[in-house]
Amino acid sequence: MKKTISMVCVICLLFNLAPVWAEEAWTAEAWDQTVMALVSADPMPVPPSRRIRIRPDQVYLSDPGEQRSEWMNIALISSDSPDMHQNFGRSEALLVCRLNTRTGAFYLLSLPEYMKVTLAGCPDEVQLKHVNCFGGPLLVLDAVNRELGLSVNRYCAINVDSFAGIINTFGGVAITLTEEEAEEMGIGPGEQTLTGEQAVMYLKLRREWDGTAHFRILLEAMLHKMSSDGMVSAALILIDGLLHMIDTNLTLDEIATFAFSLMDRQEMKGIASYRLEADAEGHVDDAALQACRDFLYGGAGGK
Repeated sequence: MKKTISMVCVICLLFNLAPVWAEEAWTAEAWDQTVMALVSADPMPVPPSRRIRIRPDQVYLSDPGEQRSEWMNIALISSDSPDMHQNFGRSEALLVCRLNTRTGAFYLLSLPEYMKVTLAGCPDEVQLKHVNCFGGPLLVLDAVNRELGLSVNRYCAINVDSFAGIINTFGGVAITLTEEEAEEMGIGPGEQTLTGEQAVMYLKLRREWDGTAHFRILLEAMLHKMSSDGMVSAALILIDGLLHMIDTNLTLDEIATFAFSLMDRQEMKGIASYRLEADAEGHVDDAALQACRDFLYGGAGGK
C-alpha cells in the first residue's frame, strides 16, 4: 500500500513539473496539414485542441537560482500574431537578452529561426520559429532552455507592425542599409534615418534575408537612440507604448528596472551580440552550443 501511494505521489509530481500535452493526439494527417499551414500565411495554424498547455512554474530552467541574481534573462520575440492577447503566431526573430541590473552589462544572443527543437507530444521536431504556435511564449522559453541549457524565465513578444509608432515617437532610428536592402525598400543605401514605417519594412525583409539579424540591429539602434538623447523620459515613453502592444510576463517593476538600467548607461556601444549557428538541418552541435554558453556565461556575459 505504501509503495502504491509513493508511486502515485511521484507520478503527480512529475505531472506538475512537465508541460501538459495537447487535449487531442496527433494523427499523421493532422500533423501533415499543420506543417503545411505553418509555412503558409494562415493565422494561428495550430488548433487549440492540439496546443501544449504550460504553466509558468513548469518552464524548465537550467539554473533556477539565477532568478534571484542581478541578471535578467529575457526572450525578445517578434510575433506575427494579429492579437497579442492570443499570442500563438510565428516568431521568425528571437533573441535572448541578458542584462545585469547593477552594472548595465547588456548581451544579445540571436537564435536561428530554423533551429529544430523537440516538443512534448509532437511526432517530429519543430522549427524554433513555429514553437510559439504550439503553446505560446512560455513554451518557447521551455524549448530554448532545454535545447541550450539556459535559464530564461521572462519574455517580451511584440507584433512587428507595432514598432512603427514607438520608433516615430523617438523621431526615427539610424540604420545602415546594404545596396540590396535599400533597393528592396526603395530608398538610398548607407546610413539612413528610418521612420517607424520604414523600420517595419526593414524588419519584414526577413523573408529574403536574416530576420533575426534585422531584429537585433533595429533593437540596438533603438537603444542607441534612447541613450544618445539622454532621455530618462524615453524609458517612460517606451514603457507606456509597449504595455499596449506586447505580450509579456515581465512585471511593471521589472520593465522599469530594465528600462532604467539601460538609461543609466552613458553609451550603448558596449552591447555585445552573438548569433548561434545551426547546421543545414537545424541542429546545433556541441561546439556551437559551448560557444553560445561561453558568450552568455563566460568572460563576456558571466555571472
